[in-house]
Amino acid sequence: MQDSPVIFIALAGIAGLILGLFLAGHFRGKHPGSGTISEKATSLHLALHIDDLVLHLVRETDAHVLLQHAAEWLHQFCKVTLVVAYQYDPATHELINPVVVGGTLTGLAQRLRLGYGLYGEVAQTRSASYVGQVLREPRLGATLKTIQTAYFMPLIHDVTLLGVLCLQTEEPSALNADRQVEYNQIAGLIAAFMMMAVRLKNSQQTITKFDRFQGIAQRLSYRLDSYQLLQEIVEAAREMLDTQMSVLLNMQPDSDELRPIAWAGISAETAALLHSRLKHDLKGIVAWAQQPARTANLRTDQRTASTSQSVVAGMLSELVVPVMYFDELYGVLAVETSEHRHFTDEETNLLNALASHAAIALHNARLFESLQQSKLELEKTVSDLVVARQQAENAQVAAVEANRLKTEFVNNMSHELRTPLNAVINFTRIVADGHAGTINEQQVQYLTFVHDSGQHLLGLINDILDLAKIEAGKMELRCEPSDLEPIIRGVMSTAVGLTRSKGLILKQEMAPDVPKLTIDAVRIRQVLLNLLSNAAKFTMQGGITVRVERRERDVVVSVQDTGIGIRAEDIPKVFEEFRQIDGSLARTETGTGLGMPISQRFVQLHGGEMWIESEVNVGTTIYFSLPLSEA
Repeated sequence: MQDSPVIFIALAGIAGLILGLFLAGHFRGKHPGSGTISEKATSLHLALHIDDLVLHLVRETDAHVLLQHAAEWLHQFCKVTLVVAYQYDPATHELINPVVVGGTLTGLAQRLRLGYGLYGEVAQTRSASYVGQVLREPRLGATLKTIQTAYFMPLIHDVTLLGVLCLQTEEPSALNADRQVEYNQIAGLIAAFMMMAVRLKNSQQTITKFDRFQGIAQRLSYRLDSYQLLQEIVEAAREMLDTQMSVLLNMQPDSDELRPIAWAGISAETAALLHSRLKHDLKGIVAWAQQPARTANLRTDQRTASTSQSVVAGMLSELVVPVMYFDELYGVLAVETSEHRHFTDEETNLLNALASHAAIALHNARLFESLQQSKLELEKTVSDLVVARQQAENAQVAAVEANRLKTEFVNNMSHELRTPLNAVINFTRIVADGHAGTINEQQVQYLTFVHDSGQHLLGLINDILDLAKIEAGKMELRCEPSDLEPIIRGVMSTAVGLTRSKGLILKQEMAPDVPKLTIDAVRIRQVLLNLLSNAAKFTMQGGITVRVERRERDVVVSVQDTGIGIRAEDIPKVFEEFRQIDGSLARTETGTGLGMPISQRFVQLHGGEMWIESEVNVGTTIYFSLPLSEA
């Protein structure tokens, strides 16, 4: 054993204190004249050589080796024929690891239960026992044939039982009452050193365990992928608890199954056998109850199924603790031995501490997996967005090209259609007027139908051409300062022909402060004609009013009718191309659905806006604004 100077000095100081107490107690109460010369010499001999015993014991932290040194000292300096000593195991409540000095004993029990035989009785009662005639005491157990007397002493420090010491001699006088007092003091000295050794060893083990725990905790703080750390934890559990195997079982999501994910001391094939279910065996019970459990015999424990996989794997004793992250169960951590083992509370606490580290590692592993999954999903989303963006760009390019081709097609077709159509209209009028010869009334009527249809078709072609030019950005306005009043008056006179048959009243209201506007008079006239035409089409009675007024920096023109009105949800559809609102009159009146969209575009090209206010069965008012000319 390698002790640091500080520890050695401290132990030496404690040993000196113990030796001083021993010597003081040894001679306390003894009269200088009491005892025979032989007894005085023996006592002095023990006192002079007790320091040899202390020097042997002070540096030892192994209780078994310490008992060996003490037994050898008693045999050499106390002239004890045979010395037998047992350690006490608090985990199993048994006397174990016997030390024998002075002879070879055949059949000496290696483990003794408390209360069994003289050794077990002394340990249980914690009282010394003297046997004057060994041959008459069958409970003594194995000994030498020459032994006459024996003296049993419990090794106790404070209230802690550490073992049992038995001195056996061939001379009955060697274990008289005075010598028993001295041996009791020596037993107390040995027990004190045993307790000091146990505590020192426990401290060293605690420091080692703390260092290992600290290392695991540090790695937990920076490692997200923790499955390798789980393997280290199960290996630490097996090593620290000195077991044949250890295994960590993970609770499967949405299931009552427990599956091994890390193990030590067994093969992967054996680990695969160690699955469990809630309440199925000791592991399943621990997972279900979320409390530690232990058993010294899996074969006879009623909590364990007869088909326990641990038994199949050759294990006998088991300690299991739950792996909990706050209130969430992640699995169980178990250690097992192939021999009978009574696990202690301290070992349970140790395994619980390791399970806490395992819970943190599993939590981190799940978080890492979730982050990895989110990262993959995000990367896929970004990739999909890149593809979608590329597709959108390609579609936009294709749409622009298609729109260009459409515009060219419309322009070409409009030109090609309008030339022969104008010829048809003109020649039809010439023939109808009789310039090409005499015709009857029926022929005039038919020619009038052809002329009107041609005019309608020409209007449709003009609308399509205008829309194509606007969309292509090729519509050019010929703006110049103009008065609205003559434009409106001309439109109103034209609208008389649209309203006369229905008896509708046409009204014009124009504010006196409306100045000249820089506008394309032809396009504004076209807008007004479209609005009045629509108003006349959907108004059966009442009238139509055209108003012009000045509002701050705009002039607002409105066309109000007393027609069928438009539902609020249908108003946005009015400005959609080739769209007609499904009303009772819309199905009987002809139209292309381009008048309002083109009118809105013309107004917007002037820098104005168009909007609608309407109420079903009351009427509709369509407004458009034109900005005032800058001074």
